[in-house]
Amino acid sequence: MTTSPDAEPHAPSPSPGPRRTVRLALTGDLDYDTCGNLLQRVQLALREHEDAQELRLDCAELGAVDSMGLSTLLQIHRAACQDGIGFRLDGIGPVLKRLLDLTGTYEHLHASQGPTMAADGQHRDPGPGTTSGPGRA
Repeated sequence: MTTSPDAEPHAPSPSPGPRRTVRLALTGDLDYDTCGNLLQRVQLALREHEDAQELRLDCAELGAVDSMGLSTLLQIHRAACQDGIGFRLDGIGPVLKRLLDLTGTYEHLHASQGPTMAADGQHRDPGPGTTSGPGRA
């Protein structure tokens, strides 16, 4: 499993507004042997960019994903949401989509964006249909 910045990690998101996005490209397999590396890379990238508002993982070059890999994606998602950072999986291929569908985690990992900031700078709930916060995976 190799991770590398898809673009300048501190570069603004292509969407309108001042949202700061950290992007990591995932390549190879995400499994028992490689999930620790991904966790470290994500933690390092977010520490280096403390002002990040969104984390995007590009899965276009991702190979096989086992149960530990899926657990790692869920763990990263949960931590991002608890920290008020939006989360998004990009480039989901058919193999990963099938795994996410079979485990019932596709909507949770793909559609969920995490907490957003209100105009007054306070975190607000992203609304119905999203699952974020303590105790949720």
